[in-house]
Amino acid sequence: MRTQAFLKMLVVLLGLTLFSFRCNPDDGPILAEGDEEGPIISIVNPDNNDLFYTDGGVDTPDYVVIEANATDDSTISIGSATVYNSSGQEVYYYEETSSTQNGASITTIYTSFRTLNPNNYSIVIEFEDALGNSTSLTRNVTCEYSEPADSDN
Repeated sequence: MRTQAFLKMLVVLLGLTLFSFRCNPDDGPILAEGDEEGPIISIVNPDNNDLFYTDGGVDTPDYVVIEANATDDSTISIGSATVYNSSGQEVYYYEETSSTQNGASITTIYTSFRTLNPNNYSIVIEFEDALGNSTSLTRNVTCEYSEPADSDN
């Protein structure tokens, strides 16, 4: 009986606490007046024409780390990395949005890509601000298969 009363009181207190921390309606994205430029992007990794190896081969790295940063006068609402093979087919997509990050500006994209298919790949990094201004940069990488050394002795 005491446990039930305690739990009811705990639920009421928790509800009151959460109610008192409600969001301020003015806490929206930052929209800089006159901002007509897309975010400024800096790609940390990969370097253009980097080489990596297929998953299942013996050499490393068997994945490519994708990391980019962006700045803007307005809140950056979307950051994404899309990987295309040499035929132009999308083979990987990663996205961060401010709506899934409690309205925070998306200033960093960090992910990795691996494949079993040797190919040339284009990695397109794109950031878009809350006003719809977007910028993209592309890096090209090559993936090769590395066979195990011949073990005949």
